[in-house]
Amino acid sequence: MSSGIRRTPAAAARRPNAVVRRLVPYSLLPLSLIACGLASAPWLRAFPSTVLAIPLFGAALLSILAPLVVVGIGVRRLWLTAAVDLGLGVFYELLVTLRDPSGFDRLWSGLLHGPSQILAFALPLVSPRELMVAPVALCWLTGALIGECVARGWHSPLPYLAMLVTFGLSYAATARAITTADDGRRYDTLLGGTLLLTMLLLRAAQAWVTQEESAESSQPEGLLPLRGLATGAVLSIGLTALASVVVQSSTFGGPPTTPARTPPVDEAHPLSPVSFVSGLRPTDPKTPGKRLFTMTTDRPGSRYVAMANVDFYDGDGWSFNRTFRPSGGLLPADSDVSLRPKGNTVTQTYTVLPGALTTVPWMPYESRVQRVTGLGIDIDPDSGMIVPAGRLHAGTQYAVQSRVPAHTFDQLKPGAQIGTSAQASALGLAGDLEDPLATLVQSLAKDTGAQPGDVVPFLQAVARDFRHDALAGGPATALGSGSHSASASPRTSTSATPRHTPSGAQSPTSASATATLTPTASSSPHTGGTAFADVLASIRGARAATPEQFATLTALIARKLHVPVRLVTGFRLPSGDGSATVPGETYTVTTAEAWTWLEIPVRGQGWVVLDPSPGTYADQQQTPSAGTTPASTAAITPSQTALLTNGNNGNAIAPPSQVPQHDDVTAISLAVLVVIVGTITAFVLTIALLARKWVRRRRRRGGRDPRRRLLGAWQESLDLLMEAGLPELGALTAAEVADVTGERFGSEPAERVRTLGAAANVAIFSPASRIGADDADAAWRTEVALARSVRRRLAWRRRVGTRFRYHHRRRAAALISPTSWTAGARGRATAPRSKGRHRRR
Repeated sequence: MSSGIRRTPAAAARRPNAVVRRLVPYSLLPLSLIACGLASAPWLRAFPSTVLAIPLFGAALLSILAPLVVVGIGVRRLWLTAAVDLGLGVFYELLVTLRDPSGFDRLWSGLLHGPSQILAFALPLVSPRELMVAPVALCWLTGALIGECVARGWHSPLPYLAMLVTFGLSYAATARAITTADDGRRYDTLLGGTLLLTMLLLRAAQAWVTQEESAESSQPEGLLPLRGLATGAVLSIGLTALASVVVQSSTFGGPPTTPARTPPVDEAHPLSPVSFVSGLRPTDPKTPGKRLFTMTTDRPGSRYVAMANVDFYDGDGWSFNRTFRPSGGLLPADSDVSLRPKGNTVTQTYTVLPGALTTVPWMPYESRVQRVTGLGIDIDPDSGMIVPAGRLHAGTQYAVQSRVPAHTFDQLKPGAQIGTSAQASALGLAGDLEDPLATLVQSLAKDTGAQPGDVVPFLQAVARDFRHDALAGGPATALGSGSHSASASPRTSTSATPRHTPSGAQSPTSASATATLTPTASSSPHTGGTAFADVLASIRGARAATPEQFATLTALIARKLHVPVRLVTGFRLPSGDGSATVPGETYTVTTAEAWTWLEIPVRGQGWVVLDPSPGTYADQQQTPSAGTTPASTAAITPSQTALLTNGNNGNAIAPPSQVPQHDDVTAISLAVLVVIVGTITAFVLTIALLARKWVRRRRRRGGRDPRRRLLGAWQESLDLLMEAGLPELGALTAAEVADVTGERFGSEPAERVRTLGAAANVAIFSPASRIGADDADAAWRTEVALARSVRRRLAWRRRVGTRFRYHHRRRAAALISPTSWTAGARGRATAPRSKGRHRRR
């Protein structure tokens, strides 16, 4: 006897065709996933890939798999599966997109207002996360339509229309983020052509499956229906090539008919002014820096030239939320009369040089601006901040007229009165900073001998104390310390250990402050990390920090004392007398002069400058433990992100959010993303493949009729044997099935098949026989033993494959068979009796 099943040459020739027939239906799922992802891919131009990729492509994956699983477990009603899709979509938006399981109000706001805000805001967007709700919802809807049609075997054009509409909407909403026309055409051509190719291949695969099902029994020698696939592939390639040629032609290269946003969207990077300015400063203080702009004044003015001011701090970084409106170059005076400066009116003339200022929506100015000439500006009257209405170009020249306060904060007398701020965020503190700051204030009071109750002398003493430290960055090189050079005695080097704390004083590195000393991943060589943990570790631990860190900690101390304060970032100019600029002298400002300081409102003085940063550098670059983790670019922390909406439409800046982001996608992050998506896909597919066999078994075993349950055990046994490698057994008798099983798996499985087959024959061909629950239970116990004995005889790879392989029963054809003869005979036997009764009546 042969040890296996004998195959004829014709059967061996048909085997590759059978393999391909099995593989083609499985191609529907990956093609659907790829098409759904490509249809939504243009949204990656509106958001950084590290922010949107996981929510977007996760929605494309799960929205298609969800209907497949739901329909696969037996839920067939369309309204019920649609409700499941909707519920899963809402849950996904809350958990993945918003990361707030209870944020239903944010979900509604994102759906209602998100599209209009995407069209109004400068791209790319980072915050708030509500702006991602609409793109992810659109992707989920498209995937759900595709999944329903694939799961139910519908060959409807609806999914293809949905993918085209999704691609069109996402393209229209993100076209403003295209960097150049040529790059945009190449990107859109590649993306659109790939989507079209995938859709047509998907349609060809569906046509193949339909043709294969209808021609399975009629085509000779297992001939595959290749015509549909070949036609679809040729048509896909041809249409893709035609679309590429048409789009790349000069017909689409004309100038835009609508005015561009200002500055161009591709130049509006998602960064805060603090990150921008700190990123300009060279890591090595010996580096002279690159030239940015020149400035001259007609009167002695401030050494501090601002770029922007921020007032919202969430424990991690600085940002702002303001509305800029068009202006004719005039800025109204502060609404608080007591905060209108009484100093000189200084006119500054600025000339922008080629470099970084031509790429961002900020502009230099001094103090509270009154008038700007030579350049259109947008203004925020409450904060006094101005931004250019158009893009700055190399050679752009403009004049700014400002009222400069007569004194700095160091020059105030102890009786000076602190003013108020129109912005409530100027007093805001993150909820978990109250206790650490209280401990820190007590420690500084012991160190300086000043009392926190007298806020002006206390803050002056704190600033002097901080100036005894050093700047983190490089070798000890004295800088012009300006207004505080005379009063401070900067050290030429500092120790990495904290100075002595007086007896009885609680060190800020103990008690409640201890838990916040671990530096975070947001550290960089420029900002040093403005998270509270980094700031405290750098200043109170290493005694060396960046200007951003000194300004941040001083601002938090002031707010703990209920003093309004805002952080200002810009440039600190050198000056001969150390206090003011020299009239008529031209200052060439470089990146080496990038600086950050504070402004505090004082009655009768306005917003005066408080600069707590020292004027010397430490002996060497600080280590990561000091909160200055090296990085190639300035870190942009989640809440530092503040997006400026440019142009003359006066739209609001995106509010702060908790979205981490980077400027580009690294190879590691991309690899991690691919691994995560692949892991999720493999897990979901594994569950789906195992679940469908569990559902099939449960359906066959869970009936109330013992006869049906016994026949279910026989059908399950046949499916098991075919999934284990036997050929189609539907046309064989029970004895023949037992013989084939014995040849392949041995005598023990064959004997169990004979037992099950005999019981099934009685249940099928002896309707009058009694089948009880005990008989059905015995049949299922035999089936379980058969499954175990068969799997034991398989290699481990074949055993795993058997677990996942699923045998699909062929559709019953309308054949002339003994079953039909029996049904016809029953009908004929009934008809004459009825006629006879009618005649007898």
